[in-house]
Amino acid sequence: MEGLSDVASFATKLKNTLIQYHSIEEDKWRVAKKTKDVTVWRKPSEEFNGY
Repeated sequence: MEGLSDVASFATKLKNTLIQYHSIEEDKWRVAKKTKDVTVWRKPSEEFNGY
């Protein structure tokens, strides 16, 4: 069941990335799009070119 350890490793990396994004200061984020019900925020990626 080697595949399950890969999934667990990926899940841990994803969790840590999301926690890191949540911890970023507000002034680093920019509004990409805003509608009546939804606001989409973005910031420059440190992992690839783009947002």
